[in-house]
Amino acid sequence: MGPLAELLLLLCVLYGGSCEDSAIIVPGEEGGQAVLPCNTMAVNATSVTWFMVNPRVEVLSCDKEGSSNPKYSRLNGSSLLILDLRLQDEGFYGCKVCSEMADPPAHIQLKIASGPHNITFQISPTNILPNGTHYTSRGSQLNFSCSSYSSPEPTNTIAFHVGNQSELFDSQNTSMLNFSLTNVAPNYQGNYTCTVVNPLSKKTRDYTIPLLVYHPPAYAMGCSVNYTGVPSQFSLTCYWLGGYPAPQLQWENDGKILSNGTLDTLLVTLNSSEYTDKPKPTCKGQHTITNEIKVDTCNVHLGYPNLQSHALRTCIKGENVTLSCSVFGANPPAVITWLRNVSNPNVEVRSGAKYQIVQIGNDSFLTIVNCSKEEDEGNYICKSENGVATKEIYIWLDVTSK
Repeated sequence: MGPLAELLLLLCVLYGGSCEDSAIIVPGEEGGQAVLPCNTMAVNATSVTWFMVNPRVEVLSCDKEGSSNPKYSRLNGSSLLILDLRLQDEGFYGCKVCSEMADPPAHIQLKIASGPHNITFQISPTNILPNGTHYTSRGSQLNFSCSSYSSPEPTNTIAFHVGNQSELFDSQNTSMLNFSLTNVAPNYQGNYTCTVVNPLSKKTRDYTIPLLVYHPPAYAMGCSVNYTGVPSQFSLTCYWLGGYPAPQLQWENDGKILSNGTLDTLLVTLNSSEYTDKPKPTCKGQHTITNEIKVDTCNVHLGYPNLQSHALRTCIKGENVTLSCSVFGANPPAVITWLRNVSNPNVEVRSGAKYQIVQIGNDSFLTIVNCSKEEDEGNYICKSENGVATKEIYIWLDVTSK
């Protein structure tokens, strides 16, 4: 004990103070041990007795190395060793030279840390999945309760974690912490952790509960059809986004189930041979939250490509001519290609110096540069494909001298 501490203890005795504010705090942990140093007024004092105050109990006598209670023993002549610490050992201790008659002020305060033990964390009302994950629905009110046993009273914290982000909800010095969250939003899906810290031992205990926030899809269901690029093949796509968990989707056509699954986007690939010109393919969706069921549907109309063009075109030798071809009624949109009927199979015409192909919307234009009777006269084929059907239209090009 330093000179200032000694002076404060002396003033405590002279003026009748409690002396607690001047005591040296020695921390210990339940079940552990603690060593209390004897900082007496005397110099080089080795023969000392130890006592506990309020009420005064002698725990170690002058003439003994140990006590009748095996948990107390002398260490290095003057220090007190206490084994198997318990909460009832907490309090103020003092020592004195054996030759002294009066007790000096108790100069040591032993504090015992226990816990945190038996931490309990609850979120209610929620439903619980078989894997232990809790879930609730958007807009609900949740009550959080975290309790534990700890001495001294712990710091109790409830926090929300998602990814690398954290949000502190509440933190108090209490064994029981309650917190409420109203109008729960989908972005509050994540992990909730109760953290309890013993302020004396700094021991920490955590309890984490994963929470899912169920909510119906935020958008209307949508459907689309696309050409896969493979002849006589197309794909149907159904999407119902923005919900959790994913909805149940099912593609049907004329009462026949084409595909189904629990996901927010369902794609099925079909051959044109599977399509009959009957009811439109329909996607049905269902999203369930406990007893709340939301349903939606959408459909697509499959259309054959229809072609329109001039059956005969004339070109003057050495000049340019443009053939045109228009497609309508196709769903999904059709791909247009040009062919020459000069061999079997027909040869696809590609853009280059001789032929220039331009497509604007559903109209395709083939320009033949520097017409030649020998090379260019004959049948040209405008071909349209969209996976539902393939259609062709023939155009005869007549090359004349004038």
